[in-house]
Amino acid sequence: MRIALAQICPKTGDTLNNLKIFENYIVRAAEQEAQLVVFPEMALTGYGNSDRFFEIAESIPGPSTEVIQKLAKKYEIYVTWGMPEEGLKGVLYNSAAFVGPDGYIGKWRKQTLPGHATDQTGPGAFPDRRFFRVGTEIPIFETKIGKIGLMICYDTFFPEIARLLTLKGADLLVILSGSPSFEKDIFEPIIKVRAMENTVWLAYCNLAGEEGGLTYWGGSCVIGPGNPKTKVPGEPILSKAPYDVESLTVADIDYSLNKIFRPYFPVLRDIPQKIYGELSEQSRLLG
Repeated sequence: MRIALAQICPKTGDTLNNLKIFENYIVRAAEQEAQLVVFPEMALTGYGNSDRFFEIAESIPGPSTEVIQKLAKKYEIYVTWGMPEEGLKGVLYNSAAFVGPDGYIGKWRKQTLPGHATDQTGPGAFPDRRFFRVGTEIPIFETKIGKIGLMICYDTFFPEIARLLTLKGADLLVILSGSPSFEKDIFEPIIKVRAMENTVWLAYCNLAGEEGGLTYWGGSCVIGPGNPKTKVPGEPILSKAPYDVESLTVADIDYSLNKIFRPYFPVLRDIPQKIYGELSEQSRLLG
């Protein structure tokens, strides 16, 4: 399966302009015979919208989804992208929409929201909890290009999410991200760890450049489950986008490597299942 990572810098609050950017990258990805193109977190609107999220959020599916569906059908390609979603009136989610040549597939609502108002270190760069609700479902999307699991940015720091998606049968984990440059040294190693500890293909697509008063580090990449010859997980790294600038990178993924490598690093086989009940209970007690 050929995947394209559209590492873009959207125009803040300008959905129509950003849809034109999407079309440009979708066409370029299709010209390179990609079957899936991934855009970053909040790529449809930009992240630096503050309270305007309530004005520019859309339903999923909705107007922008319909535009991208038509492009997906025209170019026979799957597309996933980040955007602010309005569920019920006035209820927003930080979401990823997913469409293909046959239409709308589904959505992922960000499970973990940074920037709690009571965080002792302050709200952080992205006070998501001021605007968004937490997602509650952990779907796997079964498509003609494989079983796809989506995550959004901060979800990456919770290994339980990637593990559950893998155990549900994901062939590929796709992370849509809006990580600013000062977080690069935090994010970059964690991305590879998620692929290593689950022995699964992983694609990471980040914003790049300056938007909404922040600079994003880019660095989008595709990481393999492991190398059977060296028995090292988290290899190969098939593509690596440049830092800080917009780009389109393409990689060819062979899903069979997931199963081929797992006997060499059998972490999924050796999961200590007894700890999960206690983990849930201790998490509940922490409140």
